[in-house]
Amino acid sequence: MSTNRFVAVVLAVLGGAAFVPSSAAAPVPPPSVSCAACLVTTGEQVLWGRKAGSPRANASTTKMVTALIVVAEADLDELVRTSRNAAGTGGGGLDLEPGDAFSVDELLHALLLTSSNDSAVALAEHVAGSEEAFVERMNRFARSLGARGSRFVTAHGLDVPGHYSTASDLARIALAVLRRPVLAEIVATRTTTISGPSGRRRLVNTNPLLEDYEGAVGVKTGYTASAGDVLVAAAERRGRRLIAVAMGSRDAAADARALLDYGFRLLARTVLVRDGAVLGALVFDPSGATAVVAGEAVRGIPDPATVEVTFEPGDVSPPLHAGEVVGRVLVRTRGGEVVAEAPAVAEDDLPDDGGGASGIFGPILRAAAGVIGSRSW
Repeated sequence: MSTNRFVAVVLAVLGGAAFVPSSAAAPVPPPSVSCAACLVTTGEQVLWGRKAGSPRANASTTKMVTALIVVAEADLDELVRTSRNAAGTGGGGLDLEPGDAFSVDELLHALLLTSSNDSAVALAEHVAGSEEAFVERMNRFARSLGARGSRFVTAHGLDVPGHYSTASDLARIALAVLRRPVLAEIVATRTTTISGPSGRRRLVNTNPLLEDYEGAVGVKTGYTASAGDVLVAAAERRGRRLIAVAMGSRDAAADARALLDYGFRLLARTVLVRDGAVLGALVFDPSGATAVVAGEAVRGIPDPATVEVTFEPGDVSPPLHAGEVVGRVLVRTRGGEVVAEAPAVAEDDLPDDGGGASGIFGPILRAAAGVIGSRSW
């Protein structure tokens, strides 16, 4: 009696993954939030929003733009000497005195962690000679980012007529901050210590999400009487980053948590491998061949552009029946962590025409899958 001979395993995961919520799945209820204007976004796609394009006072979230201009135009170790004008601004926990000298790096930490208003003016004067000239650069820079619903009058964001931004613009600006490694590191810092004329100063980040929200990485708080409570928050989980903006909130931290929770629940429904996607073929001689397909959709939080999809066969041999499980579809991060899986099934019946793939053929099948079954998409 002849023996079935395994000939080849051809594996090529077809198509790309995208955010495709299943109509059959229970809808994710919208977030319950108090913010007058808000959104949650991947940076490329807004997942939910409310009046996200409406201009509003935005308080100290202004300092994100200040920081972006400073890191583009000044070295971190440059010494900044505080003017009388900057010292007179006050607020934010540093309480600079005329003549105080700090490095750009130290003032950036004070700017972004404790929302130091005098640091904002000192940095603006250091970079541009005056706050007014610096603000002109802020507005040009915001427009270059596509943040065309914003207008800045100061480098700090205290209430001034005509100073405003939008939730959409603040998300764009936050994304730019997170793309600058030095700023991304600062906004994710919970506490630090700087040296000043009166000794060591401990700075504590005013962003409460850094204390207790899983994956929180920034970005900036704000509050004034006109703006209300404002927070631009970002969090990362399993390679996915979300940005939430809450403006005019009763409790911006609570709103940001709700927005991020909603976004991550929605992303958990992202289709990484479609139900029925062809993964390859199992070929046996003389029994024939059957295509292998995903037995169900594979969903998960990871960014579809950064995962690796592989087919891991089981110990299979003819006869096989359509719909029979022949292995697993595994979705891994580029670091190798398995984040999602589903059964892989035979698409067609495959009769037994003389035995099964046995002995060496099972390991060969598995080895072939490991070598040619991977694809990043």
